[in-house]
Amino acid sequence: MKRRAVLIAGGVSILSWAAKSSAQAGGPKLIAVLMPGTQDAFRTRVDWLRSELAKLGYVDGRGIVFLERFGEDRTERLAEIASDLAAKRPAVIVTLSTAGVRACFEATKTIPIVFATMGAPVEEGFAKSLRRPGGNVTGILTPAEVVEKIVEIGREAMPKAQRFAILVHQPDPAHLTSLNRFRQAARKLQFDPIVVSVAAASELARAFEETLAKKADLLFPSNQVFSSSHLREIGERALKVKLPLLTSYVDFIATAGLAAYGTRREENYRRAAALVDQILRGANPGELPIERPSGWELAVNLKTARAIGVTLPQALLLRATRVIE
Repeated sequence: MKRRAVLIAGGVSILSWAAKSSAQAGGPKLIAVLMPGTQDAFRTRVDWLRSELAKLGYVDGRGIVFLERFGEDRTERLAEIASDLAAKRPAVIVTLSTAGVRACFEATKTIPIVFATMGAPVEEGFAKSLRRPGGNVTGILTPAEVVEKIVEIGREAMPKAQRFAILVHQPDPAHLTSLNRFRQAARKLQFDPIVVSVAAASELARAFEETLAKKADLLFPSNQVFSSSHLREIGERALKVKLPLLTSYVDFIATAGLAAYGTRREENYRRAAALVDQILRGANPGELPIERPSGWELAVNLKTARAIGVTLPQALLLRATRVIE
């Protein structure tokens, strides 16, 4: 009898969550998407999400309505955008990055929030644990340890390099986590860490001048939304001045950059879509474990290496999962 009562209570909890989190009962369900970056750079990611949700039966205009908003790299606007989305009472909000999750989390404690990528949800206070988040936030983890891995690859790729620069977007508070880890890893591997900060894309030309003036041997664009938005320009500038660029965006490595270590971002959105599906079916996000990424890749670009005059060690090439000729 007690077991039956617990089961009933659990069922009521799930049903009440679903009812509470969506005001669209009897009408189309709203799926809100907040991309902190630019529309030009993040349009593809929204399309990935839409495509994966369509495969699960959620097609815009057929019982589902998408609300899309882009922050255009203006971190200070995210709170306002998130509040506007929450006021429309969507069934779920999909976002990414510490800044995106924070804005949505501050806007609502009841509407489910799914992040497609983020480094430290527990440390930031959005979840009690990865296994059982306990609130209204879940998603796909991008471990902060990737920063240390990139520094290690930098040392292996260029054993005689002395100075490793990191490019950070100052307005985004998430840069502090990457910056601290980068400094520790760089010093451990006997690099002199160089920090170059920008507040907007208009400062990239100045940032590269500063990087070269400080005689950096390598450059790592921090794992921030800003880097995603402007990675193509950053890569082109690095290639032009023959500065080896290392990044966590393996999807980008084919166009520029010397090496990359990370996961395919498209896979993150496939898995985020699966979490959205579970929530729309009544699951409590606080009971959906935050997932770790799978399928890590090490990609190297020999075309870039030749263009900038770098000879990559054979051991690194043999470990690479993707080599671009």
